Parts: sequence; structure tokens; C-alpha cells
Amino acid sequence: MPPTLPNLYCSPQDVYEFIGIDAAQLRLDDSNVASGQIVSTTGAASIGAITLAVNALQYALLAGTNLVFQLAGMTSPVEATLSAVAAVGATSLSVVALGTAIPSGAQATDNGVNVWLAGLLVKSCTYATDRIKSYCCNRYNDSDLVNSWMVNQWACTIAARWLGKRRYQLAPKGIDEDYKEVMTELKAVQCSQLNIADIGTRTSGWPFMSNISLDDCATYRKAVVEPVISEPTVTQYPQSIDWGSYFCLEW
Repeated sequence: MPPTLPNLYCSPQDVYEFIGIDAAQLRLDDSNVASGQIVSTTGAASIGAITLAVNALQYALLAGTNLVFQLAGMTSPVEATLSAVAAVGATSLSVVALGTAIPSGAQATDNGVNVWLAGLLVKSCTYATDRIKSYCCNRYNDSDLVNSWMVNQWACTIAARWLGKRRYQLAPKGIDEDYKEVMTELKAVQCSQLNIADIGTRTSGWPFMSNISLDDCATYRKAVVEPVISEPTVTQYPQSIDWGSYFCLEW
């Protein structure tokens, strides 16, 4: 398995929100990969409540997850939708304002696909990050790319398309068109035809001034740079150096 990347250019939550909750929800577990964790309320929640006190979670839940609570004397199931990510061990859930009260002791079964989906989302982010690095890291530092909104948008698009293919589904037309646009832009970045906004390149793309001389003794690349009297900024391309002038061996 490839090593874990130190930086991801988008987060699982970014991708989840980018493609929409309905697009991210998977079918009922048919591969026996569900966690089946039981989420139980430890306190009553009234109508309009935006938090639920629950037992400590065994697995994280993504924002947008729907939990259907039953039992504890409830006459009908009540659905609660998470408005924020709930980490492992969380004992309080942030939810969209409840339309019906939920008593203490009510239970909801996490359908478990969230666990598998979370794994896919992380992998999609890793894939997208690696794809962008292959086009951009020859010009930009990884630590700068991770802070760019432009790069984040690229990564979300690539990750969303990968996620759709991984689930054997065609990518929505809009995402497929966005993906083609992203790849065109990445190729332009690689060829120095497009710069990423608000972050600097590893080195200057070209020197401010290079003084050159012609070396008639050379068979190839006769134009050589005299570094002593040229702009010293490191370039992104190799230069032929006039070593005679560098070591003051001219006559």
C-alpha cells in the first residue's frame, strides 16, 4: 500500500458537501461491511433542539448523516440529520432543528455504510492530491498547495469523479465537465502557462537578467551564462555555465 501523504488538498467533508448528500449516500449494505453501531440518546431532546446527547460513538459520523430514532415509547420513528461532523467518542451530536421531540433511551442504528463511505472519501482525497502533485510539485511546494482554494477546488472535482467510478456509477455531467476543465488547467500549470493564485513558485521561472557569451569550442549549447555578472536567482531550468568566467580564467 502506498504511504500516507502528509497533506491532503481536500478533506472527506469537502468532497461530501461538493457532490451533495444524496449523491454520497450508498445503498443499503449488501457486502457485509456495515458497522451497525447503535446510537442511543442519553437525554431527552425537545422540538427545535439542535443537539442530541448520546452514548460515546464508536465510529465517526459525517455531516448530513440521517439517523432514524425509535423505541423508548416513541409512537413513530423520528429522523435526525447531523449538521456537523461527529468524531469518534463524541457524546453530543449537532443536528438540524428537530421537528419532533426525541426521548432519552431512543435508539438509531447507523446503517454502517458511513464507515465504508468515509474510507472511500479519504482514499478519493488521497488520489486527487497525488494527481495534482504530479502536475504542480515541479513548480510549487506541497506546503503552499495545501493552502490554496484553487487547488482545493481541483482536488474536490477529481475526488468526486473517482468516487463515482469507484462505486460503478457514471459521474454526473457537471462533474465530468468540471473534471475535463480541471485537467486542462493542471496541464497549463505544468507547462507554466497558468499560475496558481496567491502562492509563489519554488523558484523564479526565469532570471531577471542573464549575461551570456558564445563558446565556439562547444559542440552544442554554445550560448553560456556568465553567472558572476548575471542575476543570481535560481531558475527552474538548467543553465549552461561559462565556467571560465566563473573562476576568472578568461584571457
